[in-house]
Amino acid sequence: MRVIVCSPIPGIAIEISVALGLVDIDCEVEPSPQQFGSLLYREPDAIGLFWSMGPVSAAETCRRLRMGDIRNALFAIIEEANADFTGGAGRALALAAGADDIQPWPLDPSELVARLFALHRRRRSADDDTYMLPGCTFHPARGQLIGASSTVHLTKQESVLLATLAERPGMLITKAMCMLALYQGHDEAKIKIIDVYACKLRKKILAATGGLDVIETVWGQGYRFVPEGYRPEVSSQGKRTIG
Repeated sequence: MRVIVCSPIPGIAIEISVALGLVDIDCEVEPSPQQFGSLLYREPDAIGLFWSMGPVSAAETCRRLRMGDIRNALFAIIEEANADFTGGAGRALALAAGADDIQPWPLDPSELVARLFALHRRRRSADDDTYMLPGCTFHPARGQLIGASSTVHLTKQESVLLATLAERPGMLITKAMCMLALYQGHDEAKIKIIDVYACKLRKKILAATGGLDVIETVWGQGYRFVPEGYRPEVSSQGKRTIG
């Protein structure tokens, strides 16, 4: 396990790195939030651990990283002493923005280590999840459609949408359900964005499968995952007439 730590306060970063070093966890400290994000992007298997002044700041950090397509596990350590939101309400705020785990500051070193190992186990299990599409395999954790001769990369939103559909083959998934999977109940976009994501995702699926689609439109309701795939019909104007 490798952990990248970000804190603007050197004393806090040292305390965290000492706690991790005592159990031989590979740790690197990066005080700059921008460089922190860059390191995580280059090392997708590393856990990003960062300290924040409060839940609102932690949520903003998570949201910025997720919008930058950072898919690493994110662990927030939150100073709640002077925060507007404390306890469960504050932690829920950061979790909804993309944090995978949270611990209040000042921290209990033994709890921090235990939570990191638990998070690492969960991530390793999630990394093994795959879905079969015609001629390729979908790896949600990697955001990839891997075929025999090529690999197609998906954005975080495209991966979440496809995984939401692929988990329930043949079942109608409404646009409201898709919104919940993408935004965890926070209306950060109009529901029409689901159609935009689906359109972009379909183009990548067609490229990976050699022309077969696996997302069927249920008009006026949502979408359905078709594991065996189908070849969409297109009008002379280039618009889909079926599927």
